[in-house]
Amino acid sequence: MTTITQITNYVSQLTGHSINRDEGVHHGTIDDPVNGVTVCWMATPDALRFAGEQGHSLIIGHESLYYPYDVVNREDPPKGWQEWPTNRQRRELLDAHNLTFLRLHGSVDEICILDDFAEQIGMDEPIHNEGYVKIYEVDPISVDALVAQVKEKLGMDGVRVAPAAGMPENVRRIGLPWGGMALFVNVNYQQKLIEQGVDLLIAGETDNYGFRFAQELGIPMIETSHEISENKGIRHFAQMLGAKFADTDFVFYENECVWEMR
Repeated sequence: MTTITQITNYVSQLTGHSINRDEGVHHGTIDDPVNGVTVCWMATPDALRFAGEQGHSLIIGHESLYYPYDVVNREDPPKGWQEWPTNRQRRELLDAHNLTFLRLHGSVDEICILDDFAEQIGMDEPIHNEGYVKIYEVDPISVDALVAQVKEKLGMDGVRVAPAAGMPENVRRIGLPWGGMALFVNVNYQQKLIEQGVDLLIAGETDNYGFRFAQELGIPMIETSHEISENKGIRHFAQMLGAKFADTDFVFYENECVWEMR
C-alpha cells in the first residue's frame, strides 16, 4: 500500500529538495494508511465530500486548508481560529470521512503547474527561464486579441483586464504570474518579471494593488482566476502520482472558479 512518506519522497525526488515549510500533513498523521487519494486545488467542503464518497483516506490539496492563509505555520495566529465556522466545517468533514490532509504547494508549482498554465494559454517554450521567472515571446498581438485567446483557451466567459496608459499597440513579451503570484503580497515576483522587460502579464489572481503595480509602468494585466490557472497542473500532478503508484487510486477533483460573470 502506498504511504504518505512515499508520496512526499517522490515529490522531493522530482524537485530535488525536501518539501517546503508550508507543506506536509495538516490534518491526521503521516502514518495514516492510504487506500485512495483525492487531489485538488483546495480542500473545500465539496472536495472533502467528494473524497469521502470515493472512499478515499487521503486528500492532497494545493492551497491552505484553514484560514487565515497558512495559519498552521504562523507564529501569531488569531485567537480562536480553529472554531471559525469555515475552519470548523472543514475539520468536521475531514473527521466525518476519516480523511487525512496533505498540503503540497510550491513543490507542485515547481513540478508542473506554471508550465501547464503556459501551455494551456498557448505559450511556447520560455525565452527566459530562471527558476520561477519565465518570459514567453509571441508574435506581435493586440491586447484585445490576446484577451480573446486567453478566454477561448480557458473556456471563460470573461476576464478582468487592467489596461495601461502608454501600453504598446501590440505586445510580444509575456509574463505569467500564475496562481496568486500577482497578488499585492507577491509584487516581488511581478518585479522580477518586469526586470526582464515584459509587455503584458497574464495572471491567475490579483487585486487592486497588484493591478496597479504593473499598470503604472504601462504594463497591462489580464486576470483569469487562481483556480483555473492551476487546475490543469494539479490534474497533471494527479496523473503523475497515479502512474508512479499504480496500486493506489488517485482522482483529480476540479475546484471551479468561485466567482461568475454577471
